Amino acid sequence: RVPSRSGSRESLLPPPSTAELDLTGDNVIVRPVHGSIVGEKFCFQIITGESSRSFGCTSLAERDRWIENLRRTVQPNKDNCERLELALSLWVYEARDLPPRRRLRCHLHLDGTLFARTTAKVAGSDGELFWGELFQLAALPPTRALTLSLCRDDHPGQPVASITIPLAELAAARQPLERWYPLSGPGGGERVPSVRVRGRYREVRVLPIVRYKELAEFITFHYRELCARLEPTIAVRHKEELAGALVHVLQSTGKAKSFLIDLGVAELDRFDDREALIFRENTLATKAIDE
Repeated sequence: RVPSRSGSRESLLPPPSTAELDLTGDNVIVRPVHGSIVGEKFCFQIITGESSRSFGCTSLAERDRWIENLRRTVQPNKDNCERLELALSLWVYEARDLPPRRRLRCHLHLDGTLFARTTAKVAGSDGELFWGELFQLAALPPTRALTLSLCRDDHPGQPVASITIPLAELAAARQPLERWYPLSGPGGGERVPSVRVRGRYREVRVLPIVRYKELAEFITFHYRELCARLEPTIAVRHKEELAGALVHVLQSTGKAKSFLIDLGVAELDRFDDREALIFRENTLATKAIDE
């Protein structure tokens, strides 16, 4: 699909057919591409030993379907192998003490490779700039360091300032880590420029699917009792994580709809005389519906 805006088009034109690609090698990588890199949403990339091609889709669901099908083509035995899935979630909030009145982007590099960038915005006369953008980077290759670089929009190859963050630092905390990071390079005044980000790097070891059989069966037939026991004892942040996991497991077993209905009915019963609170508190039901 031809990009509708100016951007990096060399990998999108001419539009290649998947039938032209050799997916039989051991080093084939299929991964999503952030829209800020190619100028289009819902793109994915196929990297082989000889080439790299990007494809555009019309929706997120279509893109995810292509990625999953292609990965199974590359590795038909995927579900029966142990693997490590790496993902980075990063909020790029703001920067301060920057060169004033310059149009800047924040570039995200993983081990020197550009994976995403913020929109270009002009720093204020006080050297402050706010983005407030979230980046969800999944299916990452093994990576050691994240580099945040502030670049002028008209000179993207010349960073104004940068900082390198070990990903082990973001992986060590169970919850997303938020802090101000001082940047190297010239600032807008006497103070060193810095950027505020909030991120979490996750390394999830996925076992062969047969190892999850008993767990999936237990959740499918006993999710009511499980939720009733855990609801009053776990923190809100754990409810969100648990609800998301339950929705994913039960969607794969065909029980997600029944799960949401049962949690919804239980919510109605629990707040029978307090209707204003129904689906407005931090319960497993509201978190599951959000997911």
